[in-house]
Amino acid sequence: MPRYASHLVHHADADTAVDVAADHLELELAGAVPTLIVVAASDAFRDEADAVRRAVLRRFPTAELAGAVIPGGVIGIREETEQQPAISLLAAVLPAGAATVIELDDAADMPADADTLVVFADPYTLQAERLLDRADRLGIDIVGGFTGGYGIGSARLLTAAGVRTAGAVAIRFDLPGVATHVSQGARPIGSDLVITAAEGNVILELAGKPAAEQLHTVLGALAPADLQLARSGLMAGIVIDENRPEYDVGDFLVRGLLGVAADSGGLAVAAEPRVGQTFRFHVRDGDGADADLRRVLGKLDGVAGAAMVFACNGRGRRMFEAPHHDANVIGELLDVPLVGGFCQGELGPVAGANHVHAFTATMITLPA
Repeated sequence: MPRYASHLVHHADADTAVDVAADHLELELAGAVPTLIVVAASDAFRDEADAVRRAVLRRFPTAELAGAVIPGGVIGIREETEQQPAISLLAAVLPAGAATVIELDDAADMPADADTLVVFADPYTLQAERLLDRADRLGIDIVGGFTGGYGIGSARLLTAAGVRTAGAVAIRFDLPGVATHVSQGARPIGSDLVITAAEGNVILELAGKPAAEQLHTVLGALAPADLQLARSGLMAGIVIDENRPEYDVGDFLVRGLLGVAADSGGLAVAAEPRVGQTFRFHVRDGDGADADLRRVLGKLDGVAGAAMVFACNGRGRRMFEAPHHDANVIGELLDVPLVGGFCQGELGPVAGANHVHAFTATMITLPA
C-alpha cells in the first residue's frame, strides 16, 4: 500500500531546509523508506541547486529524485510561497518500479510504453509541442510545468544524477490509480456558437454571422462586472471532443483571444480552429478559477493519496484576494500530502489531448 508525506520549510540554507523537511517526512512515514522524493525549491536556491540535491540524497540515498528550482514559488500543504526562500518535499513509498525518473532532451527520449509522465521542463530548450504531439500519438498523459527561469541556461532541473540546465526531468508512473486533472480557471460567457468559417488562426464566422458581430452581441448582453473582465482579458474556448452530447466547462480548451482582424472582421485566437467546432467566449477571474478548481477536485470525491500541482505564476496573489488559494482548496477537498510550484506555462491533457496552458492549475493525484 503506498504511503506519502510532504513538508514545506522556510530557510535560506539548503542543508538546514532539507534536514528540517526530511525530519518531518521521516516522522510521518514512521520508518518506511521513501522510493521517490519530489523537490520544489524557490528561486533563492538557484545557485544552490546542487546543494539541495546533495542534501536530499544524504537523507534519502536510495530514493529516486526529481524536481526543480521554480522561479514563481513553491506550494505545499495549505501553503503557497511566491517570494521567500522555501523548499517543498514530497516523499512516496511505492512498489518497486512504480515511479522512475528519466531525463528528456527531446521528444524522441520519451518512453513509448508509459501511461503518465510528470514533467519539469525548460521552455527555452525543450520543444514542448513536439513532446506533446508524440505523447498524444502514444496515448501518454503529460502533466507538468515550465520551470526554466529567465533564459537559456537558467533552468535547474534535479535528478539523483545531477542538475540539468536544459531539456526536462520527468517521472514515469506505472501505478494503477494515477490520475491527471486540469483546471483552466476560466468562466464561460454568452452561449455556444458553431464555427462556420475559419482560416488559419482566425475565426471568420460564428453561427453563420461575422465573428466580430457575434462578439459585440455577447458583450452587449453582459453585466457591468463581466464586461470589465472581458475588456481586460477575453478568452476563446474551443471544444476539443465534438462527440459529447453536451459540453461542460472542462470540455473547452481555453486560449487567448488575440484581437479583431481589421480586414475580415474575424477573431484571431491562439489556436487553429476548425469549421464545425463549438466555440464559447470565456473570462478569467478569481471567482471563476475557484469554482473550476472545486469542480475538478470535486469529481475525486476526496479519494487520493497525494498530489502534485503545477499552477500558473499568474495565479496566487495575482488572481485571488486571499493568500494560499489553490493550496487551501486542495487541502479542503483532498487533505493529502502536496508538492508543487508556480510555473511559466503548464502541461496537461484536455479532452484526451495534451496541451500547453496558461493561468491553469494542472495536477496529478497518486492513489491512496
